[in-house]
Amino acid sequence: MLSKGLPNEDIMVAAHDTTAALITFLLRHLDANKDAYAKVLQEQEEIARCKAEGEALSWEDLCKMRHTWAAAMETLRIVPPAFSMLRRTLADVEFGGYVIPKGWQVMYATNMTHWDQAIFPDPGRFDPARFDDPAALAPYSFVPFGGGARMCPGNEFSKVETLVAVHHIVTRFRWKLADGCDGSFSRHPMPYPTQGLLIDIEPIH
Repeated sequence: MLSKGLPNEDIMVAAHDTTAALITFLLRHLDANKDAYAKVLQEQEEIARCKAEGEALSWEDLCKMRHTWAAAMETLRIVPPAFSMLRRTLADVEFGGYVIPKGWQVMYATNMTHWDQAIFPDPGRFDPARFDDPAALAPYSFVPFGGGARMCPGNEFSKVETLVAVHHIVTRFRWKLADGCDGSFSRHPMPYPTQGLLIDIEPIH
């Protein structure tokens, strides 16, 4: 979407909603993908075994959560919390046979990139292995936090929140999607399961 002459204002979409959406859909995808769940569980249990009771996770622990963060990144690819972002052109740009004049606002839809089969083959399949080597991704092919100089400043904080929460969830609880959960969701503007997160959950004794 392009527009001309919009005021130079920023809109902040942040706080806890984006991380909550990520964790919600990550739990759904892990339930539906047992191989991915098994890798996350094994990784988190190995970390838990090295911790004393009540001992907090360290930065070194978080750096070991490769499978967990790969699963989170794949979740962000499939259901990005922010569906679009705005940028302003600094010079005339030709793209797809069209010229976007300098000073115009450009709005891109995150899903259009994340579901592009030329970038992510079979985009509807949940495959955390796509992110085994994040450095191998082409620039601006994975943009749930934006990119470049205007990347979301809270992206690393969101990563820490997510990894800590998932660690405690998978090492303390077992869960499965409840009967009748149809997997649908809507946006307003964050993605939310239409029925809520319907799961059967029980503590690990």
